[in-house]
Amino acid sequence: MNDQLQDVRRLENEFADAMNRMYAVGNGLARLRASLEVQTSAAPETWVSPHAQPVPAPGPTTTAPAPAPETAAPRPAPAAPTAAQAVPATVFAPQPSWWQREGAVTRVLALAGAVVTLIGVALLLALAMQQGWFVPELRVALGVALALGLVGAAHVVRAREIARGRSSAAPVAIAATGYAAGYLDVVAVTAVYGWVPRTAGLAIAAVVAVSGLLLARRWDRQLLAVITVLGATLLAPVVTDGVGDEVSLFVVVLSGAALLARGDRGWPALALARTVPATGLVLLGMVAEDTDFTSPGRLPILAAGALALFAVVGAVSEARHDRTDLIGCATVAVSAVTLLGTFGVHGETLRTTGFALVALAFAVLLAVTSRRPVGPVPTALATTFGAVSGVAALLAVTSGAPDRFVVSGIVATALGYAAAAVTTRSRVTLWVAAGTTAVASVAYLVHPAAYVDVWSAGNHDAAVALLDSVLAGGVAALGAWGVDVVRGVPARVRRLTRVAALIAGLAISAVAVVSVGLLLGDAVGATTAGYLAGHALATVLWMVTSAWLLLHGLRAESRRALSVRLGLGLAAVSVAKLFLFDLATLDGLWRVVAFIVTGLLLLASGTAYAKALERTRVPEATA
Repeated sequence: MNDQLQDVRRLENEFADAMNRMYAVGNGLARLRASLEVQTSAAPETWVSPHAQPVPAPGPTTTAPAPAPETAAPRPAPAAPTAAQAVPATVFAPQPSWWQREGAVTRVLALAGAVVTLIGVALLLALAMQQGWFVPELRVALGVALALGLVGAAHVVRAREIARGRSSAAPVAIAATGYAAGYLDVVAVTAVYGWVPRTAGLAIAAVVAVSGLLLARRWDRQLLAVITVLGATLLAPVVTDGVGDEVSLFVVVLSGAALLARGDRGWPALALARTVPATGLVLLGMVAEDTDFTSPGRLPILAAGALALFAVVGAVSEARHDRTDLIGCATVAVSAVTLLGTFGVHGETLRTTGFALVALAFAVLLAVTSRRPVGPVPTALATTFGAVSGVAALLAVTSGAPDRFVVSGIVATALGYAAAAVTTRSRVTLWVAAGTTAVASVAYLVHPAAYVDVWSAGNHDAAVALLDSVLAGGVAALGAWGVDVVRGVPARVRRLTRVAALIAGLAISAVAVVSVGLLLGDAVGATTAGYLAGHALATVLWMVTSAWLLLHGLRAESRRALSVRLGLGLAAVSVAKLFLFDLATLDGLWRVVAFIVTGLLLLASGTAYAKALERTRVPEATA
């Protein structure tokens, strides 16, 4: 009897375990079906399955047995369901390989087929011209027939796919190949055979390109637009048997058509496809038209300017909808570099004027896009505008300024951007000012380097050094001011900028004082004496500044620690200069003056600092 009762209980437990497994399978299938329905639905919606939540499996059903005799063995408790049985495990569908995903293989084959077909068409046209196959009219007619046939076939394939409720990349690749082939036909009849004027060829090319890009917009397929643009851009030199002004004009028209068709919104690959290859062909065309750069043409400038304009418009349009876009920054930078390169091969007048105009244009662009109604654009794009403006301005200065005033022009450029940062209180403009200031600082080093010994100082242009020192002092002052007034600058950066401005100001003041000494010495015929006097006065000036910082630090509670540290550090630098430079360089009376005056200033500073410190402690002790 006991054995039969144990068998019954065992069968009940096995039945409960089987029920748990069935519920787990049912719940997994329900979740998988819900996921598939959400993925295939056009509009996302919340789908609730009656089995979406795990249904607790019933416990083992046991029938109360008849009372057993007292001598019978105690009945074991029913086996409780385990955790794995109570909560069914989530079933995850295995991730298919890339070639098993829907449309993956079709997309790859379609793209490869489009590329190969376009290359074949271009090679056929080039070979037909080289070998004299057919008459030109027949070649062009066959090309037009091929282009129309491919576009028509693409519409047929897409209509059949829509009727069957599916979509693939095949019609996209076919249509892109057709439009690119048609565009190459236009290039041939305009640039190769010369049947139509250049203006008419550009108009026809624009119609073909716009129709293909509008179809891409209608189908909402970026791949169609990218293949159309890339195919026509890269294969145009094959048809024309080289690059030149005609190809440059064609790629500009194509880039403009791509911008008008979409505006770069949400299609970053199209932005790159219509900008980067086109700028490369413009540069190559400029080289091909004039290999020795003796008389470069002006058309590459117009082409590069148009590409830069298209890149800016597309980047601003995309940035207003996607604040994280970086493709627009890349296209603007590439097109701007190309534009500067086209100006760089010309003579000094045009080159300098072009650089200056680019600098001014991007500075105005930065100001316009930083405010409504156009902006504000993202920081990355604004920084790109500012960087282009700064680089172009520096190039304009180094290109057009006389050799004597090159450093002056660079420092003046940094001063202008620093003033703009203070006026606009823009962080981007402040960063541009910081970049130009770094370049100006390196350029300004030629002056202190020339004042190391009396011979090089005597041959140096002291008047220009004094002028540059005045400009550099303004840059240091406006830089510190700009960091204070611009919002969002960390406090640590503000402190470091003040310290850097003070150090720069001391170095600039020393150069200015020595320059004045040299100018006065030249006026009286004592250049060496003026040089020595200038260095001695510079050391004294540093020591006076150190004393002022020490006393000022005790009066300003908020800046006490920083001022005292700077004052002590400057005193140490002054003494180091006195022993390491002045002692070896100065002689006679000026060495004596430098040591005596510096020593007296040190003694006076120590005494005044002790008294000032005592006065500050008396109120504290009284409180």
